[in-house]
Amino acid sequence: MKTLRLPSPIILSVLLTFTACSAASNTPEPSNSDKAAASPTHEMPPDNSSAELNRIKALEGRWKSTTSMFGTENEEVFTEYKITAGGSAVVETIFPGTPQEMVSVYFDDDQGKLAMTHYCMMRNRPQFTLVKSSKDMLKLDVSKIEGQKAEDAPSMGAITLKFKDKDHFSSTCESNGSAEHDQGPMTMNFTRVN
Repeated sequence: MKTLRLPSPIILSVLLTFTACSAASNTPEPSNSDKAAASPTHEMPPDNSSAELNRIKALEGRWKSTTSMFGTENEEVFTEYKITAGGSAVVETIFPGTPQEMVSVYFDDDQGKLAMTHYCMMRNRPQFTLVKSSKDMLKLDVSKIEGQKAEDAPSMGAITLKFKDKDHFSSTCESNGSAEHDQGPMTMNFTRVN
């Protein structure tokens, strides 16, 4: 009778696998109370979003518009809105996937008032607070600018959103900085893509 000799690493691997499988099959199923203790769940706090933040949440999706700000007349551009952080914030991605891509985050401040931080391609971060609100309009103005290298450097100024219907709105943005950089208010009209 011939004896088959397996290399010792293979034998060791087979034995370890067999031992692990045997141990797993002999382990009792944890009770429901053990499962709950092992994986704690976090209860979501109630959604106390302001009416204004809820207006921004209603923009969730992809929108298109046109602009001439990058040197091409009436160039088609896109903006996307996504609700995040348990409904406490909305991320606006402006010109996604382009070198001009920028991000704004809308949220309610500690007083429950709509606020926004804009992460600009100019490498500054203006912070905004709500200054005016009506049924079909929100206006936010700059409360502070971080990352600005000079006081008169160009940056985003007040922004006014006008809501026409669930599939159309406009955004008018003013500019801050020295007069030579002031382009005046720029309005973009958006149509929902999805």
